[in-house]
Amino acid sequence: MFKTPCMAVETSRELFNTILQSGISQDDLISESGVTVSDLQQPESRYPVGQHLKLWQAADKLLPFSGIGLQMGAHSDPYKRGIVGLLFAASPDLKTAVTNKYKYTKVLADHIGLQIEETEKHFSIIYSIEAKYFHSYEIERVFSGFLNWVRVFAGEAVCPERISCQFAAPAHAKQYQKRFNCPIYFNQNQNSIVFDKQLYLVENAQFNDYLYAILQARADKILSELDNRVDFINGVRSLIAGRLAKGHFSAEDIACSYHMSKRTFYRKLQDEGTSYQLLLDDERKKMALSYLQVKSCQLHNVAFLLGYADQRGFSRAFKRWMNCTPAQYLMSV
Repeated sequence: MFKTPCMAVETSRELFNTILQSGISQDDLISESGVTVSDLQQPESRYPVGQHLKLWQAADKLLPFSGIGLQMGAHSDPYKRGIVGLLFAASPDLKTAVTNKYKYTKVLADHIGLQIEETEKHFSIIYSIEAKYFHSYEIERVFSGFLNWVRVFAGEAVCPERISCQFAAPAHAKQYQKRFNCPIYFNQNQNSIVFDKQLYLVENAQFNDYLYAILQARADKILSELDNRVDFINGVRSLIAGRLAKGHFSAEDIACSYHMSKRTFYRKLQDEGTSYQLLLDDERKKMALSYLQVKSCQLHNVAFLLGYADQRGFSRAFKRWMNCTPAQYLMSV
C-alpha cells in the first residue's frame, strides 16, 4: 500500500527546537530544511517523516558538532511528548509502561518498528527504521530518549545493560559511553537497548487509575483513527481501480462517493501526506504492469483500461514510471 509515512508532530517540533537551542538561527534552519513552522504547532497532528528526516540532515550540515540525537533524547520528557508519553508516565508499573509504548508505536511514527524481547534476566527494546528514512541520529534519539523516560519513571539514574547499533561507530562515539554508561556495540545486525528485567517491577507511586483510564481511552481513540485513515486511503484506491475503465474516476467523482466536497477530499488526503493525483498515478502504474504481464493484452487495450484517452498519454506516463516505452517493456518480460 502506498502511503507517505507520518509521525507525531511533537517529535519533529522537539527536534526543531533542539536545533535552535544549539545556536542555529530559525531562518537558517527553515532555509536548509524547508520546514513550515506553522505545521509544527498543530497539536496531535501528523508530520511527514521525509520532512522530519530533512531536519536531521539540516542539523548534520549546520551544526559544528555531532551527537544532537543523544542531546535531544537526554532531555526527552514523557510528560511533554504527547499522549504516548503521558500514558507511559501514568502507567501503574514500568512493565505496563513499556508495553504501552510498544502498543501505541504507530501513534508515534509510521516508519519505526518496535519489538520487545525478554529473557530470564533482561528485556530488550529493538528498533527498526525504514531504510529510506534511516538516520543514525534517529536511533541515538530513540535510545537516549527511552532511557530518559525509564529514569523519569523509576526516579533514579538507571543504566542499560548494553546497546547494539546497526551503523558504524560515529565520530562522537565517546559520547555514547558518557550518555549510557554501558557496553556499546556498533555494526550489529539490529538496534537494541537492553535493561535488567528487575526494572519491570518498579511501581508508579503516584498512580491514579482514573487518570490512567482517561489517557488510555484517548490513546485508543487516536490509534483507531489512524487505522480508519488507512482504510480511507485503501477505499480511495479501490474506487479508482474499479472506475478507470468505466470513467467517472475524477477527484470530484471520488469525493462525491464519500459525500465530501472536492476541497474537503483534497484536505483529507493531504492530512495523510498524499494527494489524489499521486494515488491515481500509483494505481495506474501497478495496474499497467499487471496487465502487461498478460502478453495477450494489447497495448491500446491497456491504455483504455487505465482510463487514458489515447495511447500517447499512456506511453508518456509509462516512460515516466519505467524509463522505457510499453513496447520496450514487453520485450523484456
